[in-house]
Amino acid sequence: MLRSLREEKGSVIVIVALSMTVLMGFAALIVDVGNLYLNKTRLVNMADAAALAGVQDLPGSPELAVASAYSYAMQNGISSDVIGVSISSNNTVLTVNVERTVPLFFAKVFAMTSADVEARAVAAIKPITEISGVVPFGVVKQQFIYGQPYTLKDGAGDGYDGNYGALALGGNGANVYNGNIEEGYNGLISIGEWVSTEPGNMSGPTGNGVEYRINLDPGATFATVQKGSPRILVVPIIDSLDVNGRSQVQIVGFAAFFLESVGGQGNKNYVTGRFIQTVMSGDSSSGTPGYGLYGSTLIE
Repeated sequence: MLRSLREEKGSVIVIVALSMTVLMGFAALIVDVGNLYLNKTRLVNMADAAALAGVQDLPGSPELAVASAYSYAMQNGISSDVIGVSISSNNTVLTVNVERTVPLFFAKVFAMTSADVEARAVAAIKPITEISGVVPFGVVKQQFIYGQPYTLKDGAGDGYDGNYGALALGGNGANVYNGNIEEGYNGLISIGEWVSTEPGNMSGPTGNGVEYRINLDPGATFATVQKGSPRILVVPIIDSLDVNGRSQVQIVGFAAFFLESVGGQGNKNYVTGRFIQTVMSGDSSSGTPGYGLYGSTLIE
């Protein structure tokens, strides 16, 4: 009987040892896998945010885009993270790859001290197809050159049959037109949409509206202007302004300009701006022609 009891005790010890191994395995599964999942989620969020932060500087400043994405990832990660940032050859797609080594706890029983988790995010810029906040100047489609000055609204003698580039957005008349210059039209405007021209030189409302926006950021220049400045104008690009009187013109795209000045006396009043490339909030699509104004989105 004593021998039988000793054998039973031995069996219990073996069973307990096996049970402890199983329990440790479950602990490793619950704690370590949970910790890996948590770090994976944090990496995914960090990579997504870094990619969206960096792509804001495309297409004009790829070096700054890389630096912005890398800096954002570093600020929201840990020092041991391995971060890689790359940009496509046409400066429209930015990719962020992040890798982190995560220490394991219970899995050390099985000679596993750490595991690697990875995340990847790809953000792209695409031409804006619908946006709000546009100013009521219609610029005819053309090949725009970065940094070059353009006339956003002509003076008398330079227009088409009474049209000088002014648009009627959300209504007609000087007050509506002036308000749309100062604040931007608060409705959505889409590519393919037809809008009405605002005939006449509209000198007073044009001068007042433009000067109002310039005075909101008087020290800005083309070289120093910051995103969000009221002197960055969203302008509809139209198919043609060769129409007679109040007529419908079609929007074919959107562009952004740094508002430089309003000049000319009386009906010679005109507005100038320098063409910029920038990213703003708005619907976008890769299937439409681009005029330098882009929206950003995660594509992977």
